[in-house]
Amino acid sequence: MTLAVTAQNRFAQEYCILVPTYQSSATLAKLIKRLIHAAPNMPIIIVDDGSTDETQKIVSDYENVVYLKHNHNLGKGAALRTGIARAITMGFKYVICLDADLQHDPLCLPHFIRLQKSGGLDLVLGRRRFSCATMPLHRILSNTITSFLISIRTGRRVHDSQCGYRLIKCSNLSLQHFKENGFQFESEFLIKTLTGNMRYGEQSIPTVYNNSPSSINNLLDTGRFIHLFLRSYLWT
Repeated sequence: MTLAVTAQNRFAQEYCILVPTYQSSATLAKLIKRLIHAAPNMPIIIVDDGSTDETQKIVSDYENVVYLKHNHNLGKGAALRTGIARAITMGFKYVICLDADLQHDPLCLPHFIRLQKSGGLDLVLGRRRFSCATMPLHRILSNTITSFLISIRTGRRVHDSQCGYRLIKCSNLSLQHFKENGFQFESEFLIKTLTGNMRYGEQSIPTVYNNSPSSINNLLDTGRFIHLFLRSYLWT
């Protein structure tokens, strides 16, 4: 399902798409084509987090794409903050974040927008189905644990805290409030926003694992999450 033609211009004025990327040239062109098919008039922001592959050359083939590049690899959180800051500067109210590895289906974009509009939501988080048939067991375990702990910490039921497919209201977002540069930014974001008055919902999305290499170090990043979780009780 693509966005209705009559609504495309209005959506383009309010929403933009943000893709943080690092060494993703193998999948990036296909993703951009799918995004343009799903939302033809919606601007796309690509934040290249210090890639040394063909990312910049691929992006240059598309007119409706804003390309930002970090000189060095700073981490996914830093790339997301850079992209959100640009979206705010460009006047967008909402940003929809997707990963570059084709695990997030662009055809779900209108569902995120529809849910956001129906509830006046500030955050819509993707929710995948956890099953050994579709997701590696170690990812199920780590996601279940982190989602459970974030639910306890925030008092909100979060089912898929590690999902990078999310719609964020950015018009009143204070980015200086966030400190994490790596993957832990996404957990920090959930804890700091959901403990406040942010209106929150979840959108079911397909669970797609296509054997793409992951930059997540299960042991190291789990340790970082635990450290972040414990520190969060000291935040003011």
